[in-house]
Amino acid sequence: MSVSSPSDTESSPHPLPGPQEEPREEKVCAVCGDRATGYHFHVMTCEGCKGFFRRSINKGVHFTCPFARSCPITKAKRRQCQACRLQKCLDVGMRKDMIMSEEALQRRRELRGQRRLAREQPGELTAEQQELIDILIAAHQRTFDSSFSQFTHYWPAVRLYVPSPRPQSPPEPGVPTAWLPTPQPDSLDEDVLPDVFSMLPHFADLSTFMIQQVIKFAKEIPAFR
Repeated sequence: MSVSSPSDTESSPHPLPGPQEEPREEKVCAVCGDRATGYHFHVMTCEGCKGFFRRSINKGVHFTCPFARSCPITKAKRRQCQACRLQKCLDVGMRKDMIMSEEALQRRRELRGQRRLAREQPGELTAEQQELIDILIAAHQRTFDSSFSQFTHYWPAVRLYVPSPRPQSPPEPGVPTAWLPTPQPDSLDEDVLPDVFSMLPHFADLSTFMIQQVIKFAKEIPAFR
């Protein structure tokens, strides 16, 4: 009979069914202990130590430690002694021969920029896509009239007018309403209201014509046949 060890019980008191993802261990800089961003010059380091090592080697600066060359290099104290920091970079294995010159760095940055632009820009059209675009352009050119001369057949209809209300004097007592004179067009007020409903047939004709044009355009495209 197998008995689980106390360490197993403490590490997982309530085990969950199925595989579990292990927590990702945060990588630290081998020089100062800060959060590392990757391998730089053959060693896992942070961005700060990477830049410090490159600048120090490229400039060829000789640092001097004011103490016994045993200064602690940590995230908080890494700038206090450049000599001990550079020596620790070498001690952990950072390689001078992997440092690129400024000209090589500039060329690499330009190459990366060109690759990024190439990824962001859309690729070339395929033959099928280009053929479809050509068909659409040709159908548009055959059916579209840039001068809109076809619309000359659809002049707006003559608007009808209705007279505006005109106050009338009350009929005299004893005179039948049928005997009253009927208002003539010449005697109507000059202020008239447009009859909006008289334009509806015109709008209907225009809508029908434009729908017919859309159908005519669609028939020029093989996929809509």
